[in-house]
This record gives sequence, structure tokens and C-alpha cells, in this order.
Amino acid sequence: MHRRPQSRAVSDGQYSSKSRTDDCALNGGDEDQSSKVRAKRTRKKRIKNEEDDPMVYILKGLAVIIVILIVVMLGIVAKLFHLKMWPSVKEYFLNPVQVPTPPQHNKEPLLESLLYNIPHSMSHIGDKSDEYALLRKDFDARLTYDPERSVAFVKNFRKPDVEPFENPLSYNVYNCPKKPPEGYPYQWKTFDVITDWKPNDVNPPSQIHQGICVFDYRKDYVKALNYRKAEVPFVVRGDPEVAQTIERWHTDDYISKLLGDAKHRCEYSETNQFMYWINRNKDKPPPGWKKPTKMLRITFDEWLKNANITDASKLAPDQPHYYFRLIGCGEIDPHGGCDDASSEFLFDELTFFQPRTSLYMVEPEKQRGIHCRFGMTGVTAENHFDGSRNMIVVLGGRRRYVLTHPQDCENLYLYPKGHPSARHSQIDWNNPDLDEYPLFQTARSNEVILQAGDVLYLPQHWFHFIVSLDLNFQCNTRSGKFRGYDEPIRECGF
Repeated sequence: MHRRPQSRAVSDGQYSSKSRTDDCALNGGDEDQSSKVRAKRTRKKRIKNEEDDPMVYILKGLAVIIVILIVVMLGIVAKLFHLKMWPSVKEYFLNPVQVPTPPQHNKEPLLESLLYNIPHSMSHIGDKSDEYALLRKDFDARLTYDPERSVAFVKNFRKPDVEPFENPLSYNVYNCPKKPPEGYPYQWKTFDVITDWKPNDVNPPSQIHQGICVFDYRKDYVKALNYRKAEVPFVVRGDPEVAQTIERWHTDDYISKLLGDAKHRCEYSETNQFMYWINRNKDKPPPGWKKPTKMLRITFDEWLKNANITDASKLAPDQPHYYFRLIGCGEIDPHGGCDDASSEFLFDELTFFQPRTSLYMVEPEKQRGIHCRFGMTGVTAENHFDGSRNMIVVLGGRRRYVLTHPQDCENLYLYPKGHPSARHSQIDWNNPDLDEYPLFQTARSNEVILQAGDVLYLPQHWFHFIVSLDLNFQCNTRSGKFRGYDEPIRECGF
């Protein structure tokens, strides 16, 4: 006779251990199945608790961000390879160079034109007129942004480089070492440089005395920074931003439309020789001195009519020459008060020369405007030095630069301080009188031909003698001083 199990006061779904044992015995192993169900419920509960934990969401978010960053970095590297800039970027991290910090300023913005937003324009400087905005809108639509096209345009625009003589330091000027070698730049006797290629001859010889390095902007950027930091001259070319300006300036009649009927400074000389002068003591000019040039005010088209001539007889050294000039005030006076008919658009045209940290600006806060000089064939700027760092870009045509180290100051026989043409050499480089200037035979120089797209870094106090080899456009800007070359200049009386 079977006894009926004793009932217990327990809640539904709860069993004593004895009951569970009896059930297992009665149900033939259902305990195993029940354990699995309970384990599954436990796992679900643990997963739900983990999902409710905010740290899980944070970690998942971080993982997504890391994946996105990796994808972006891979895209940037691929783009740099496409632009051929990766070697310079890699070298920068392997051999970092300290770059100046951008200047901090609170400049009052100018009233912008509402007709068109000039690409890369700075709010506090530049040309904000509707007239300029419409001109740029028209040409920017024609020349859409395409750095490779602009670089190719400049490359096709240039003439072949003249082969340099081999220098005893055995560095290749087109493949220079990362840092300036000792004795850089190599220099030859100045007298030999101007004898082998006479200054009045605008046709380059088969070889030139080139001692300064030429860097590719996208491949050798870090090298260029190293040479700039060492305060030695060099040339950089291949900058897409420079190329874009050149392409625009040589499209249709853009420059003529840009400059319009405004009358700008133009120096006039009865010969091809030009020497800067300023007679501060007007009552007592030096004995026998007369003004070497005359200052005119003419339009660009008037200058071009006088300068763009093909008759060689009218380009002879004893014929009149014209040297056109533009001045952009920039932060000196954003409203253009530094010159009549100032060319503030230069800060929108030459965006690479804006007062911001770049290869071209050592101390942006000390920039002294942008100056452009358009030379006709044969125009010669006599040998002289400047009192600050200089970046010089050629935007069309060719110029020959003969460079001399400041240590040769005494050998160049400068006009003394106080003279209207102080800082300039008294010597006629076309026909040097070695009896009167015997030390000139010991001076040493090197030369380089600059073409469209070339930017020359000229440190403070380096002497330069310039010859326009054809019709050309050149602009320059300055950014601060370097005192490392002061001593030889002081010994010269400056």
C-alpha cells in the first residue's frame, strides 16, 4: 500500500531538496534539463547586466573611433603618396625640425565683398573690393583647383636648366644632403664669375657657377627647413600654391585686368643699370653725385608697351630701361596707406607669402609687406645687401642672381653709410677697375638662374647682383632679422 506524500506550505515553483530528489527519481533525469535551463537564464541575465554597464558602451565607442582613425590615416598616407609628399613627411618624423609658432593676434577684420569669397583669403588683409572679387570669380571658375595641372603648366612654361660647374665640395645642387655641408655654398672668384658670363649678356652660357641647392617643395621640404634654419641661401621649386598663381597670371590678359588703369611706381634709367637711392640730405648731396634713376607713375599697360620689345637694338645697355613696381602694405597698413595705389590684392594672389607660419615666413609677425618688380630684358640691379631675411619668387621669365657672402663686404667697396646709395657696390661689374678696387679680385660669389616657380631664400646681409634675362615678374617679402652676419657688415661701417 502506497502512502500519499505529505504536503508542505511552500510557494509555487519552490521545492525542498527532498522533493527535487523525488521528482528527479520520478521524472527519470529531468534534473539535468532543469540545470541547463537555469544556466541559460543565468547567462542571459549576465549578458543583460553587461549591456547595461556604461563602460561597455564606452569601450565599443572607442573601438569604432580607433577603426575610423586608422582608415583616415591610411587615406592620408595614400594621398601623400599620390602627391609625392610622403618621403618628406616620413623624414620629418625621423628628423624633426622646430617650426616657429604662428603669431597670435587679434586683427580687426576688413569688410568683405559679398559677391565672392576669395580662396585662402585672410580676413584682416587683402583686397576686399567687389571689382577684385568679380575678377577672381571669373578666373577661378576657369581655372578650377587642380595642383597637378598647375605644376605641369609651370614645368612646361620653364626653359631647361643650365648645367652647373662641378664644385670641389662634391655635392649635387639638385640632390643636396639633408643639412648644409661645411663650406656651403661653394663660391668661385667673383671676377671669374662675371668674366665667364658678362653681366650685359642676357644669353646664358653652357655652364654656370651655381653653388646653392635646389629643392623640390614636396619631396625635400624638410631639407629646405634645415637650410633655412642654418641661414644659408637655397632655392625651392614645385610648390603647387606658387604654381597656381603663375598659371592664373599667364592666362589670357589676367594681369592687365588685375592692374587696370591704376598708376604704379616705375623706375626709369637711361641705361640698363639700376641702383636704389634716397637722398636724405637734399641740401648737400655728395660731390659729383646725380640721381641714377627717375621715378615715374605709369600703368601696367604703359610699362608693357615700353618693356615688351623684340628689337635688340632698343634693348642695348645704353638704351632706356623701365623697372615696374607694386607694393602691398599688408599688416603695415591694411587699408593701403603705405603707397599710392597700393596693391593689397598681392596678399590674395600670393597666398604663400601671407603672414602665417610656413617655409617662406620665418617671423610672420615681422613681415614688411609684399613687393613686386617687373623687369624688362637687360635690367640690372647693382650689387647690394638688404637688412632682413628675404624670400624671392619668380612668377614669369628668368633672372640671374650673383650671390656673395657678407664676409666679402670689404672687398665689394660699398658706398658708405649716409650716401644716397649706401649698401651698394661702387664697382661697375660690367667693367671692374681693379686698379681702383684691387680687393675685388679676392671676392667670391656663386650664381643661379631663377625661373617661374623658383623661390630663393636670401638670408639677411647676403649680397646680390641681379640681371633680367628676359621680360620677367618677381615678388619678394621679408620676415625678421638674423644677427649672425652682423659682424662683417659692421666692419664695413654699417
